[in-house]
Amino acid sequence: MVLLLGIVAGMAYGLTAFAGAFLAVPLLVLFADVDFHRALPIALFALGICAAIAAGDAVRARQCDVQLSVWLMAGSLPTMLVLGALAQRLSEPVLATVFLITTLVFGPLLLVTLRAYANRAAPPPAAMLHAPRRSFADATATVDRRTVDKLGVLFAGAGCGALAALAAAPGALLGWRILERRLVGQPHLSVGTLALASAVLATLAAGWQFLFVSDVPGYTAGLYVLGTTAGMGIARRVHQWLPPKLTHRVLGGLIVLAALALWVVVVRGATASS
Repeated sequence: MVLLLGIVAGMAYGLTAFAGAFLAVPLLVLFADVDFHRALPIALFALGICAAIAAGDAVRARQCDVQLSVWLMAGSLPTMLVLGALAQRLSEPVLATVFLITTLVFGPLLLVTLRAYANRAAPPPAAMLHAPRRSFADATATVDRRTVDKLGVLFAGAGCGALAALAAAPGALLGWRILERRLVGQPHLSVGTLALASAVLATLAAGWQFLFVSDVPGYTAGLYVLGTTAGMGIARRVHQWLPPKLTHRVLGGLIVLAALALWVVVVRGATASS
């Protein structure tokens, strides 16, 4: 069961550029009997591996702006460290409420952005396997970016760090939109850059939160990570045959429903125990 849950989470991440990660924590809490505080670092570590796979594809195709990735990570890490420690001290009902609010914001955006940015929609991380290869000259060219652009990426990174720490959803819409504005007409470069930053952020965030968690279910975590890796591999092979509108609508609905179910289960459990 845990392996199958991981496959679903890995496919959800691989098939959407910025919201599929929200499905990871509810699957662990609702179906694998893992409490919220332990589910966060497990989901982050698993999604970090998925992001690393996409980042590897991006680096191979030279579809990655290392400079912007570094600025995004620089903004993410301080927020992630502070809120990651805070998340492990908050009660589960509070965490579930925060998760529900963020999901109600970002889940439906899958459908909104699909319409609003139909001509320049972000390719999913799984699509980096078939990303067009940039020339070596383009990839190594020095870009003199304005200070305001760097600060914009830095502040967007803070939002990414907050989502990673509280909802195990590194990147999300914040990272993609800020990169898409600075890498106009280069959707694969935007997603590749975000994947590299997300891989580092999610892995570090997971390690940080594991420090605050005792008795981590190693067998469950291992199977879940293995499943997400397999799910990401499946997504890389099938994304070309799946209509983006269909996957966005299905996953957008599932994300919201899963968050609602998570909130009900956590709040009821807290009420019953008290």
